Amino acid sequence: MKIKILGTRGKIPQSDPRHKNYSGILIDEKILVDAGEAEYLKYEPEAIVFTHFHPDHAFFVFNNEVFSPEIPLFGPEPQELVPHLKVVSKKFRIGEYSFTPVPVIHALHLKSLGYIIQKGEKSIFITGDVAWIEKANLQEFPHVDLVITEASFLRKGGMIRRKEDKIFGHTGIPDLIRLLSPHTKRMVLVHFGSWFFKDVQESRKKLKSLETEDLEIIPAHDGLEIEV
Repeated sequence: MKIKILGTRGKIPQSDPRHKNYSGILIDEKILVDAGEAEYLKYEPEAIVFTHFHPDHAFFVFNNEVFSPEIPLFGPEPQELVPHLKVVSKKFRIGEYSFTPVPVIHALHLKSLGYIIQKGEKSIFITGDVAWIEKANLQEFPHVDLVITEASFLRKGGMIRRKEDKIFGHTGIPDLIRLLSPHTKRMVLVHFGSWFFKDVQESRKKLKSLETEDLEIIPAHDGLEIEV
């Protein structure tokens, strides 16, 4: 699989020439996972799969515009702006690609899914934004060739809020490494928070310092291409 990272900026005012676009991941120039920018449609994807419907992952939410391109659209819950959306909760296929949804805790009022995407013997896991992933949902989780996850907060614990018995927000990069490193040897970080933009080069060094003998960490930039 050829993975192209189209955007690496979280929903923040800060940006950088190599980190200016919101979320979007293009697979083999065919399938788009999240569409944080309208310009991603220029790639003419054959299908779009949404992790959740926050505006930095679904550009049309910013202006409350109906989104109805003539291609298959998939996501975790009904969205009135996407009239032709197919809501998914179980394994599904798009051509030669198998998608296995993984429930992810992120927002208080929105459902979120990560996706294990398999093509032949190769597989990746795209988490979307994460407050947490229940360990029960990782018990039978396969080893994957690549994990693409978020980097909103460098500090352990991130920023997690609680309301009654629910948590929401973004966990920290150390927590994601602890949670996901048993399932992969390569981790790509996207969706950078404001901490990253204080000194981009120094921030990249800090991320690389979190590597271990068993885990390669790849701080992404807009336009990064990775072969799996």
